[in-house]
Amino acid sequence: MKSILKRVDEALKRGRTPTLASVPDSFTPLVLADLARAFADREGTAALVYVARDGQRLGLVETGRAFAAPDIEVLQFPSWDCQPYDRVSPTSAITARRMTVLARLARTRSSEERPRIVLTTANAVAQRVPPRGRIAK
Repeated sequence: MKSILKRVDEALKRGRTPTLASVPDSFTPLVLADLARAFADREGTAALVYVARDGQRLGLVETGRAFAAPDIEVLQFPSWDCQPYDRVSPTSAITARRMTVLARLARTRSSEERPRIVLTTANAVAQRVPPRGRIAK
């Protein structure tokens, strides 16, 4: 695990964006937890974002994280529960969860009390959000 953290750290120092691939599914929560802790120790902040390919995979990562690293704060950013240009609006529960996560991220620059991971899906990342300044207000 130390070599992974070292490679990620070196890539960040060079201004590159590190990508971790081929991590076995069962190790994903452990890798995320170690990375979040390492960044929190080094930077004083940790806002790691994990993008899962679907909601099922996201649920498995969250379950594993809750078992392996209960000390890490997790913010789940869900995707809309309807299709774009649908005649149906998203449910108020999904809208509230999305806005809660965005507000928490917009208002806090660090997570000094404990490391933080944002868990989301590819669909949720592709969907537009309001500007940060508007959410912070």
